Amino acid sequence: MSVKNKAARLSFVISFLVLGLKIFAYQQTKSTGILSDALETVVNVITAIVALIVIRYAIEPADEDHPYGHGKIEYFSAAFEGGIIFFAALAIVFESTKSLFYPRLIQNIETGIIFILLATILNASTGIYLLKIGKNNNSEALKASGVHLMSDVKTTIGVIVGLVLYNLTGLIWIDSLIGIAVGIWLLFESYQIIRKNLGGLLDQIDINSINELSEKMSKHLEPAIIDIHNLRIIRAGHFHHIDAHIVVPEYYDIKIIHEMIERFEKKVVSDYSFEGEFAFHTDPCGTSYCKVCSVENCKIRKINFEKRILLNAQHIINGPGHLN
Repeated sequence: MSVKNKAARLSFVISFLVLGLKIFAYQQTKSTGILSDALETVVNVITAIVALIVIRYAIEPADEDHPYGHGKIEYFSAAFEGGIIFFAALAIVFESTKSLFYPRLIQNIETGIIFILLATILNASTGIYLLKIGKNNNSEALKASGVHLMSDVKTTIGVIVGLVLYNLTGLIWIDSLIGIAVGIWLLFESYQIIRKNLGGLLDQIDINSINELSEKMSKHLEPAIIDIHNLRIIRAGHFHHIDAHIVVPEYYDIKIIHEMIERFEKKVVSDYSFEGEFAFHTDPCGTSYCKVCSVENCKIRKINFEKRILLNAQHIINGPGHLN
């Protein structure tokens, strides 16, 4: 069983335990804040189930029908989680607002705090673990679950603060306001999750990946690789398909060019955080590239070499406009 599968199963089990603790705490206290916190944990249970299914599918290798693999489904899983959080947040705001007008007396506050504090410890430990595994294995589904669990920890702490304030002041509306605050916070969180992962589904530019690629390509650059530009990435979870234009000496033999590009690709991909492949469109150099070409004893050089092109993110995306 893969590490990602183990992490997803752990998240599934812990989410049920945490939900049980929060439901018991609500039954003991009748607190609107704890109810809103429990509703958020229902989301954790649903998304843990989805993540467990999705990760098993995402790790399947590329096949004839899915030449780029199945990793992109992780973005769907994370965006789905954001949508579920959004509707849960609306329900929390509704219930908490209603409780302002129809307040209920809170009971057994100490017991409620003990049980949701235990739930918070479980959530925090699991959230930190999921974030670590998600980052190490480039899993958007696990990272989204980890982020949500850590957000759940923050909202639960807010609920505990509300219960303490209620116990000290006797102001019952404090509990309702905490519930409304939890709902608003979750609305914001759901927006962030949906926005980020829809970008992954639509292959929106990921500047962090571009920056890393530019660094790795600069590190393994050979003199005859004069320029790389018009770079685009198709992200499929942990696998990246990278298209780019590569400029090489126009008089080089095609066999030499092929061997050089293959050698360069192997070094960059082995040094990159994601699994991947390059699809290069080869361009001949031309006179305009002489001043940035460091190839020695060039047969067609007409302008003296000055300095190599800096392969930063802006250049490898936009191209060599300044050379024209």
